[in-house]
Parts: sequence; structure tokens; C-alpha cells
Amino acid sequence: MRRMVIFSVVFSVSLATLAPLGIAQATVEFSADMVIVPKGEEPMRGKIFVSGDKIRQETADEDETQVMIIRPDKKVTWMITPEEKTYTELPYQSPGKTFEEWTAEKAKNAKFIGEENVSGMPCKKYVVVENGEKTVLWIPGELPFPIKIEDPEMVMEYKNIKLGQLDDSLFELPAGYEKMPEPTVSQKK
Repeated sequence: MRRMVIFSVVFSVSLATLAPLGIAQATVEFSADMVIVPKGEEPMRGKIFVSGDKIRQETADEDETQVMIIRPDKKVTWMITPEEKTYTELPYQSPGKTFEEWTAEKAKNAKFIGEENVSGMPCKKYVVVENGEKTVLWIPGELPFPIKIEDPEMVMEYKNIKLGQLDDSLFELPAGYEKMPEPTVSQKK
């Protein structure tokens, strides 16, 4: 359970970190395997599905599956536990648009450092420095978003990328699931 919470937090933080960089065009639909390797930690694996600004992320541990569905259009994020048939609804929070196209303008403001194959795709490799923090991005020629990102905290990579229309039901709550109260964070005095 702890690992699942960490994965969800890491994923959320990675989206917040990437928002200003832009990691996908709003009209792109794809699914991929996702590997996140926090520095000094074991790799965490999952799947990601993206349809415009809607995101579904699935992770599995030995005893639990966790699904996070992010719906900016409904201003909500759902954390779903299929084994328990429960979900928690959280308010959607984003510092800006989550998925935006990697443009020539963004490339112009980044430092091109070479070409490299990632997940079987030829990519252009860029470095972006923002607030003194260096992020490396690998952008494939045929896709408008990075498929690998490395920053001081983690490396995230998409593998087995499949472009194409996704079923809308991937981004909806499953029928018959019980809504759980939003977790509260106690503050120490």
C-alpha cells in the first residue's frame, strides 16, 4: 500500500513538474507502459492512457491495484481501488495545462544535445534548465511529447507506445463502486 501511495505521489509530482515543459498535444491519444525510477529507489511500473487532457494511470503492487483518473474537464481526480470496489474523489489541481504540444518554440528555448533511440524510436535529446534545475527530455520525431524525462529526482519513460483512439470508458468511474471520504491530513501542533 505504501508503495502505491508513493507511486501516485511521484506520478502527480512528475505531472506538475512537466506542466510548464509541455509533454503532449491536447489532441493526442495514446497508451503506454510507464516506468518511473525515483533516485535511490526501486523502479515503479504502470500503464498510462491519455486522451487530450484526460489521464488514466494504473499501478499494481503485490496485493493491490491503484487507478488514478485525472479529469480537468470535470475538475476532479479519482483514486480507485478495484479490489475493494471503492474510490476517493479529490479536487483537480494543476499549475496550468497538463498536456501541451512540444513545439519549435519550446525546442528553441531548450539546448539540443544530440540524438538517441528510446523505446525503439529515434529521438532528439534536449536539456531545459528552469529555476536552476536541469531536465533532460527525449522527443521522438513522430510524436509531439517527450517519451523519456530525467530530472534530479527521477527518470520517467514511456515504453510500448500505442497511438490511437481510446475508449471513453477508461476515463469514467466504474459502476457500483463506493465513494470513500477524502483523506484528511492531520497537522501536528
